[in-house]
Amino acid sequence: MAYVQLTEELVLDYVKNLEPMKKIFSSFDNIGIKEVGDGNLNYVYIVTNDSNPVETIILKQAVPFLRVVGESWPLDIERMEFEVMALRQQYEFCPNLVPEIYYADNEMSLVIMQNLNKHTIIRGEMNLGKKFPKMPDHVSTFLAEMLFRSSDWGMAGKTEKWPHHDTASKKEMVEKYINKDLCNLTENFIFSYPLYKSDTNTYTPGLTEEDLADIQEDNELKVKIALIRYKFMNNAEALLHGDLHTGSIMANEEETYIIDPEFAFYGPAGFDIGLLLGNLFLAYIAQSYRQIQLGNKPYDYRKWVLDAIAEIWEGFTVKYDKLWQEKEEKDKYPMWDYPGGKDAFKMLREAENLRIFKDAIGIAGSVMIRRTLGLAKVSDIADIEDTVARSALDRLALKIGKQFVLKADSLNSIQEVIAIAKEISPLQ
Repeated sequence: MAYVQLTEELVLDYVKNLEPMKKIFSSFDNIGIKEVGDGNLNYVYIVTNDSNPVETIILKQAVPFLRVVGESWPLDIERMEFEVMALRQQYEFCPNLVPEIYYADNEMSLVIMQNLNKHTIIRGEMNLGKKFPKMPDHVSTFLAEMLFRSSDWGMAGKTEKWPHHDTASKKEMVEKYINKDLCNLTENFIFSYPLYKSDTNTYTPGLTEEDLADIQEDNELKVKIALIRYKFMNNAEALLHGDLHTGSIMANEEETYIIDPEFAFYGPAGFDIGLLLGNLFLAYIAQSYRQIQLGNKPYDYRKWVLDAIAEIWEGFTVKYDKLWQEKEEKDKYPMWDYPGGKDAFKMLREAENLRIFKDAIGIAGSVMIRRTLGLAKVSDIADIEDTVARSALDRLALKIGKQFVLKADSLNSIQEVIAIAKEISPLQ
C-alpha cells in the first residue's frame, strides 16, 4: 500500500490484515495500542492482545521529517530500509543481542519486531541507580562481532578470481549502506553545530559565554573535531549501528538487546564504541548528583560505571582479536607465511586495536560536547531540575569531552582515559 502515516487508531487496521500477525495474535478483539517513541525521529507503537499479553509486538514507522523539529526539517522515509537491513545483519551475527523482525514494509517505511517487554531502556534505569551486571560483556560481544565480521579484516576471503584476498563483498556492503540523510544529521549535529553559535543549539542557562567560547573558539579543538568528522564521512571500515548509546540498549539482569540501528552505515570502526563510552562518561558525571538525590553516596555507583566502561573496551579488544586470529587460522593468508610472520600479524592486530581506540576516544569527547551544547540532550543531566547543579555537571562534561578530543592521539589505554575523567570529576 502507498505510504500513510499511522496513528494509534490506524495501527490496528493495518496489523490485523497482515498474515504474519495472525500467527502471533490469536484474536484482534481486545488489542491495546500505545505510542512510546522518544520523540526524536520515529513513531513507535506497542501492540498487545490485552486478553493474552504474551501476544505483543513493536511497530516502528519512519515519518518524512525530523520529529523532534517538525515538518520544517524533511527526511527521506527510506531510512527505515537501513534499519531493517541492519537488524537482519546484526541478527545473523548476534542473534541473542538484537530483537527478531517479524515483518517489514518498505512502502509504509515500517518494521514490526519482537517486543522486549521483559527489558528496559538502560538510560532511564541507570538514572535511578540500577546496575546491569552483564551488559558490558554483552555489549562488547556485539561490538566485536559486528565490527570485525563486517570489516575487510573479517570479510576478505578466497574466490576463484582472487584466490588469496577478495574484498568485493565488503565493497558491495558499503554501497548498500549509503545512509545519506542520517549520516548528514550526525555530521552536523555531532561534529558541526555545537562548535559555533548555531540556531539548533540549546544550553543550560547557567553556562556562560566563557564556557561556550572555551569550546567554540578553541582552534586546536575545532581542527581535531573537523578531522574526526572527515574520518566519519570517508572511512568506510565496518558496519556501524550509528547511534549506540544507553538509550538504544535494553536489558535486564540476565539479557541485553541492542535496538534502533536506523543510523546504520559503513564508517570508522571506533565510532560506535566512542558513542557508547561518551554516553557512559556522561552517566558517570550525572551520578555525582543523582546518587545523592537517591540518598546514596555516589562512589559505589560511579565506580560501577567506570568499571563498565573499562570492561566494554577490554572485552571488545580480547574478542575482536580472537575473531581475527580464528579467521587467519582458517584462511592462512600468505602474507604471514614466513618465519617472522606470526610476530608481524600480532603487530598488525595491536596497531589496528590502538588506532580504533584513539578514534573512539576522540569521538567520545565529541559526543560529550554535542550532548551538552547541541540539540537532543541526555536525560542523565538534562532532566535534573536544579539548573545550578545541571550547569555544573554540563561544565564538567565539556571539560572532560574537550580533554578526550585533545589528548586522544596520545592515549594508549582505557585506564588513562578514565584517569582524565576522575581528575576533572573525582570519584567520590
